[in-house]
Amino acid sequence: MSHITEIEKDQQPDQQEDGESKLIARIYDPDLGNFLKKCYQCARCSGICQYSKVQRYPPSRIIQLVLEGLENKVFESGILWNCLACNSCHQNCPVSINFAEFDRMAKYKMKTLGKRIPEENIAHKGIYTTIAELMSIPDIQPEKSLEWVPEGCEIADSGNTMFFVGCLPFFKFEFQNLDTIAASALKIIYQVEKEPIVVLKDEVCCGHDLYWGQGKLETFIKLAKKNLKVFEKAGVKTIITICAECYRTLKVDYPKLFEDFNKKFEVKHLIEYIHENWQNNKITFKKAGENNETIPFTYHDPCRLTRFLPKDNRIMDTAREIFAQLKESGYAFSEMEHNKENSLCCGVNCWMNCNDRSKALRYKRLKEAKAIGDTLITSCPKCYMHLTCLQNDIEEIASIHIQDLSEFMVDLIECVEPADPADEKEGEP
Repeated sequence: MSHITEIEKDQQPDQQEDGESKLIARIYDPDLGNFLKKCYQCARCSGICQYSKVQRYPPSRIIQLVLEGLENKVFESGILWNCLACNSCHQNCPVSINFAEFDRMAKYKMKTLGKRIPEENIAHKGIYTTIAELMSIPDIQPEKSLEWVPEGCEIADSGNTMFFVGCLPFFKFEFQNLDTIAASALKIIYQVEKEPIVVLKDEVCCGHDLYWGQGKLETFIKLAKKNLKVFEKAGVKTIITICAECYRTLKVDYPKLFEDFNKKFEVKHLIEYIHENWQNNKITFKKAGENNETIPFTYHDPCRLTRFLPKDNRIMDTAREIFAQLKESGYAFSEMEHNKENSLCCGVNCWMNCNDRSKALRYKRLKEAKAIGDTLITSCPKCYMHLTCLQNDIEEIASIHIQDLSEFMVDLIECVEPADPADEKEGEP
């Protein structure tokens, strides 16, 4: 992967500009022990970790080694490249140690020490993270295909409301049926807004995968700066996304870099957008069909919409309020055994570690879904891709109908027409 090496040559810490060094300091602390000092070795993290039984060092042992001054032993083992970064350990830690944050910073430290990412850990031969790295280069101005934009949906280069599609258009060359995810989301937004929606060819990857998966913080900053520039140029105020990873990145990680980001932009996942307009009586939900048959379905909570969000974020409950309302439309929602903040990870994080172990995790998740019914909804395109991919290998779970939330909701949403003021006056005494 020599092309990645060439990119990294320009990203070593001793070559950073002063401004970039300040941004790195906002998202990196070289003293890794600072994140772990509260640990009293209860080992709950190791008990909950889905990989702890099949790897050399479980999380509690990694923490112990770092606190004992033996972080190089951890680095040399390569164990941190295997971490799912699902944050189940953080969810169950009595002192709220964020192991995923530690893992992210440790990866950056390993990179600066010249320790290479094992190539076998990068899924799909690194093509998708390489695309993201290329986007970060200042002189490269990518133009995303807009072929997926559905007929009748007017788009614009500037305006108040933006649909941030993310890297989804790049994935369709290897994964099927992805265009309908973005197209369905845009149909929903356009139906509500009734004005051109900002969709940009020159938006770039949010940087999530490089940030969490490979510790490439300089590249992440370059991508964030590019996106900030196009957001400001377009004059947008609201940014809507369908991707759990983009949502977490824009909602939580960009504001760490740019202090006024949240003042300039309001970031919403499609779940929040639908819920808000339903609560404001701008939309309602249609009946599923003519017959009275109730359709059972369940929902897979992505890691980035659960354990990776601040405690006061209500998106998990917001989704379930919508699902409860859909009972009137002929849908019966039921929870899987593991749900909300205890949801199982789909097994692949940041295009890292797509292997037999991660397939076993996906199989376990799909078995839980099948126990509920034949329809599984998720709100992260990566989860959709990974779960549907496994269906090609295992006939037992092939019958499960997996949909993105946008595809599931697009034909159920109906706009509520505002009352005509003239009609209201006629009815006045």
